[in-house]
Amino acid sequence: MSEIYKSIRENDDLDLALNYALTKIRTAIKGRDDDLHILNLVTIDKKNIPNTRNIVIRDFSEKKLTIRFHTDKRSSKISDIQNNNKISLLGYERKDRLQIRFDAEATIIDSDEFLLDIWKSMYPMSRECYRVIESPGSKIKSLEDIKFEEDDDQGLNGFENFVAVSCDIQSIEVLYLHHAGHLRASYINNNGKLNGEWIVP
Repeated sequence: MSEIYKSIRENDDLDLALNYALTKIRTAIKGRDDDLHILNLVTIDKKNIPNTRNIVIRDFSEKKLTIRFHTDKRSSKISDIQNNNKISLLGYERKDRLQIRFDAEATIIDSDEFLLDIWKSMYPMSRECYRVIESPGSKIKSLEDIKFEEDDDQGLNGFENFVAVSCDIQSIEVLYLHHAGHLRASYINNNGKLNGEWIVP
């Protein structure tokens, strides 16, 4: 039995169940090999069909209750969010057998000043995907049809396709899996304060 699971269970500790999960999210931002560095993003398209894909967490603010990720503004993620900004993020951490889900409202950040600061801090290889000429998801006949703009002296080619998305967390659900009995809790954002309760796994 893991120490964290044991402590949560023995003390009936809703706060610990949440705080430990959020600590794992914070450390995952810079941990490229961390299970929670990549989350599943679920959006709803114009036909009311759910779409799931992976995103990389770039920022998490526990104070503001926001998660930020970056993407190509031509991608279906953006058109989905423009259609319906209610999204879900889901991750699983194998070591602690911890599942965490965020329900959120997504806001597209299109401030050039804000985005440029992020862009300049990115590795050149991270910028390359934004220089692809055809929009993500475009149909092609051959892999040779995938072409990229050449980078310019200022390293700004592709910046016009770069965008950030801020996810305002409305609720969080954590699930600790264990053979002695799973632990599941839900936390609702009430004016910036998370109110939690245990729920049946």
